[in-house]
Amino acid sequence: MNKNNNMNNLKKIVKEQNKSLTSLAVELEVSQEAISQYISGKIYPKTSTIIKMAKILNTSADYLLGLTDNPTPNNIKLNEKENHLIDNYRKLSNIEKVQIDSYIQAIIDLKKL
Repeated sequence: MNKNNNMNNLKKIVKEQNKSLTSLAVELEVSQEAISQYISGKIYPKTSTIIKMAKILNTSADYLLGLTDNPTPNNIKLNEKENHLIDNYRKLSNIEKVQIDSYIQAIIDLKKL
C-alpha cells in the first residue's frame, strides 16, 4: 500500500469539501498535528480513525486507503425524493441537463454570499 497515495486522497477530499484541518481534528478527537502528519505520511492513522474519518468525510475507507480513485462510497442510500430527482434528470436532454446544472450552481453560489 502506497502511503503517499493514501495521504494525497485525504488531503484532496479535505480540500474539496472546504473542511479545515482543525475541524477534522476536532471531529476525529485527534490533534491537528496528527492530521498534518497523516497527510505528510509521517504517521499512519489507526483503523478506527480511518473508519471514523471516512464517515465524517462521507467517503469510503477504500478511498482513504488509496484502493480506489472514487471518493464516493457505493453504499449511499438515496431517499425517495432523491431517487425521483435522479430519474427525472435522466429524462432530460443534454441541453436541459446543462441548464439544470447551471441553475443548481447559481443557487449554491447565492448561499455562499
